Amino acid sequence: MITDSSQIETGQVRTDFATYQNRVGLRIAACLDHTGGEMRSRPWVLMAPKYGETKKSTLHLAYYLAANGMNVLRFDPTNHVGESEGRMLNFTMPGAVGDIVAGLDYLEASFGVTQVTAVANSLSARCMLRVAAEDARFQKLICVAGVVNLLATMEEIYKEDISGMYQQGHRWGTTDFLGFDINGDIFLNTLIQSGLGDLTGTLEDAGKLRVPFIFFHAERDVWVDKREVEQVVAANPRGRLVPVTAAMHEVRENPQAARQVFEQVVWACLHDTPYPGEGPAGLCVPGKKMILAQNRCERDRMRRSETPVENEAEFWSNYLKKYSILEKSADYRAYLDLIGRLCGSLSPGALVLDAGCGNGLFGLWILREVWQRQAPAAAGEPLIYVGLDLTQRGLADALGNHLGWRQKLRPGAKSRTAPAPGLQYFLVDFDRLDENPNAAERLPFQEGTFDVICCSLVLSYLKRPQGLLRELHRVLRPGGALVVSSMKPNCDLSIIYRDSIMANVTADDIEAGRNLLRAAGKIKLKEEIGYYTFFSQTELAGLVMDTGFNVLESHLSLGEQAAVIKAGK
Repeated sequence: MITDSSQIETGQVRTDFATYQNRVGLRIAACLDHTGGEMRSRPWVLMAPKYGETKKSTLHLAYYLAANGMNVLRFDPTNHVGESEGRMLNFTMPGAVGDIVAGLDYLEASFGVTQVTAVANSLSARCMLRVAAEDARFQKLICVAGVVNLLATMEEIYKEDISGMYQQGHRWGTTDFLGFDINGDIFLNTLIQSGLGDLTGTLEDAGKLRVPFIFFHAERDVWVDKREVEQVVAANPRGRLVPVTAAMHEVRENPQAARQVFEQVVWACLHDTPYPGEGPAGLCVPGKKMILAQNRCERDRMRRSETPVENEAEFWSNYLKKYSILEKSADYRAYLDLIGRLCGSLSPGALVLDAGCGNGLFGLWILREVWQRQAPAAAGEPLIYVGLDLTQRGLADALGNHLGWRQKLRPGAKSRTAPAPGLQYFLVDFDRLDENPNAAERLPFQEGTFDVICCSLVLSYLKRPQGLLRELHRVLRPGGALVVSSMKPNCDLSIIYRDSIMANVTADDIEAGRNLLRAAGKIKLKEEIGYYTFFSQTELAGLVMDTGFNVLESHLSLGEQAAVIKAGK
């Protein structure tokens, strides 16, 4: 049943919001993307989102498909995040398979469609493969960065044989799986019994396929073994492997790679021949304005159905406990090195503001660096470090880390006579800093107070980032430096996570890494539904310039997943 529609531009792609039921009676919320007119004469595509994401995450590719003459049905699975019925606690892979079948049922009942192309990635690709092996209504299967051996992927992520432990009698109960609480015992039992979890089951399904099977493998994917992908593709005589050299498991983190994949997927949906290249393919590219408008529409709908249980202070208090593992990551250390270099040389008496200090990792790093660079007998005024944060826990952790470091300086540290840096901390809710420069809410400092300001990975989590930037502009002295950063859109932390775990093998380190990955899943969902906004280099630079700063340098760091800007006043 179509409930309402959202036509963005007449004659271009439009989206109808629809609902239908799966075979166990749960309501599924879906979107139909098309160009209007007679829909039955055009080819159809069924799309499923990744685990932990909603139908909105497939919007961009769906609009590519629709702009090139296809109708697209994309949906939120049941017992999952999104608008469909059910609780995430009850999510299972066979349940996700059932929701795909329900999409085919809906298209056949509503439009008489009996031939559909399937497009999916990650865990959804595995579910699509099962349906394609058993349901003749799929005429082609296209997988992007699909998981082919989920149990092996889980072991690679968690450094523990979760399935083996379950089969030996360990019970997990309610457990976190990639950022979301699920019933671990039901999930594992149904995964094992259905054959959806291991490589053997995937090979069996691939061998049953009687339709073209195109698999886009991300060459930088740390969760999926290319050798296993090659086995799966080879199991189908009509299989074809397409390597994507610059992509990670989250293909969208690289916009250039994503566009190449999108265009090749569109071509594969329409043709049985290999992609001829961007020019010869002659494909239509949907307008960015149109996609952004629909994205806002669906984001607003999602925010009504996915209200976070924790408030922001609670969320970040819990998250900061999981952040310390990054300090041991080579990528994070390189990120801090870049931040420090952009801050420049800090003279005696300099005032440094850390806006969003969290548990003090950056502050600890910069205090160490200043001390190491300072001449042993240097005299003069001490450097003053000021940390601001939303949470009492963050400030307490930062204070503890910094005092612990400063305490080590006292027993005749290398015969230094220079004073140790001064430390000050303030509890501040940055979202209370209004964009209006005449508003009363202000940071508790006079104009031109600070020589250097760092705002590391904070702006994305604010409702009004311009309010904080205006205040930072006010309290930075003329000639001072602002260094600000943001995770980029669709960022992929998998390589950083893997490298952190590989370098740290203690049980505590592994558990800290798992916790970080769980928190990252929740942050990603909040990004998708519009609570958080990540910025590209261009977007971050524009935001900074709009509040009066001059952009001096722009970089990618943190495994190329974060945009970093140096600006001046």
